[in-house]
Amino acid sequence: MRQVNRPIAYFLWCACFLGICGLQRIYLGKVISGVLYLFTFGLFGVGQLVDLFLIPNLVRSRNATTLENLTPSSPELENVPTVLDGVTPMLKLLNAAKEKDGVLSLAQAAMLTELEPEPLKTLLEQAVREGYADIGNDPTTGAIRYRFDL
Repeated sequence: MRQVNRPIAYFLWCACFLGICGLQRIYLGKVISGVLYLFTFGLFGVGQLVDLFLIPNLVRSRNATTLENLTPSSPELENVPTVLDGVTPMLKLLNAAKEKDGVLSLAQAAMLTELEPEPLKTLLEQAVREGYADIGNDPTTGAIRYRFDL
C-alpha cells in the first residue's frame, strides 16, 4: 500500500462539483463507501460535506495503516539500523537537520548521522513520506536539498 496525501484527497473531493462524488474515499482505501457515494451523489451531498472535515483524519488513518505494514523485514527498511548509539536513526537525522537550520544535503546527512548511503537514502525517503521533510533544490547550485520542518 502506498502513502496518500491530503492535497490529492481534497482535489478528488472537489470532483463533486462535476457531479462525481466519492473519488476521495476510493483514493483513501474506503472503496465500498466510495462506490456508494458515486451512486448516491455523496449520500445526497451530506456525506460529501462531512468528508470535507474528515479527510485529514482519513489520510492520517490510511498512512498509519500503511506504516504498520512496513515491518523491519520489509525490503524498504531492512538496511536501516533500529538504534544507533542509543538513538534511533530518524532522531539522529532530525538532530542533524536541526544543527544545519533544517536543510540537509545527502552528504551532510551522511556525515552527521554516520549512516551508510543506502540506509540513509531509505531513511530520508521515510522522512519525506512521514511529512518530516520535503525535497527541493538549492537555488544557486540546483543540488538536491532535504528541508525539514523543525
